[in-house]
Amino acid sequence: MEPVGTIEWLPDGQKSEAFAELTLLVHAMMADREHIQACGGQAECGTCRVKLISGEFSAMTPDERELRLDFPGVFADDERLACMSRPLGDCVLEVPDPLPDLREG
Repeated sequence: MEPVGTIEWLPDGQKSEAFAELTLLVHAMMADREHIQACGGQAECGTCRVKLISGEFSAMTPDERELRLDFPGVFADDERLACMSRPLGDCVLEVPDPLPDLREG
């Protein structure tokens, strides 16, 4: 695997290599970040959301679109699921405070 750039994680500024083949959630695990996720990366819970500050990312998957439609008003326009998004180059992400599991409400 060849890196496509760098991921900068806010608010702490930690940087790690970005690989287009891996989701942002996998990148977080590889960087030993404690990234909340409750459904095991299945786009069912919404807890792994990240705010995209800058950079280019993979297109939204059908599962991610469906979750957003099922919970209107819950996702900000600049938020994506870390379990479904892949970096396509240098990017900056902000990890919001822990979010509730959408499956519980």
